[in-house]
Amino acid sequence: MARKKAAAKKRKTTARKSTARKTTRKKATAKKSPRKATAKKKTAKKKATRKTTAKKATSRKKTSARKATSKKKTASKKKAAAKKKVVAKKAPAKKAVAKKAAPAPVKKLRKAISPKNTATLSYTQSEFLENLRGFCGLEKRSDAKELWADISLFITDSLARGYRIPLAGLGKMYVRKSKARMGRNPATGEIIHIAAKKRVRFTAAKALKDSVL
Repeated sequence: MARKKAAAKKRKTTARKSTARKTTRKKATAKKSPRKATAKKKTAKKKATRKTTAKKATSRKKTSARKATSKKKTASKKKAAAKKKVVAKKAPAKKAVAKKAAPAPVKKLRKAISPKNTATLSYTQSEFLENLRGFCGLEKRSDAKELWADISLFITDSLARGYRIPLAGLGKMYVRKSKARMGRNPATGEIIHIAAKKRVRFTAAKALKDSVL
């Protein structure tokens, strides 16, 4: 009986010791667990912050790219609008030019305007240009002046080169060379030497003679 009681006591003490050990272990683990939990929380926070920063960076990149594309689109739209405006401004100008380029035809004169100088019946230059404008059907006297300047330049250049100019319905203009010869002074009757000369000649056509003479 005594032995049985001693064995029971040993068992109880060992059980108490084991329970005490377990409680100490639990307390130690309980003390260590908050540290681990805080470390885990810190790492989780760091990971979350990293993810948020990465998300923010990507969102910033996306927004910057969107802004750049939107700016390009707006710039292209503005350029297109400016081109359209320029074309729209130029279009009416072309229409106006087309309207100016096709004026009403001027009626041509078929009777010469009488000169103001009735004594000599000679035209002034302005009267001559006015008649030329009317007969040619030009709008302005400046156009007639320019036309006559071109014609006179052509005639003088052709005659200077020694060419004969056929004027249709009027006659021919040409330069005639006269040889050197001996002549007589009509006032004194002396014999003089006449040098060679060049003279502009005009021979009237038969049609001009028939209509005028």
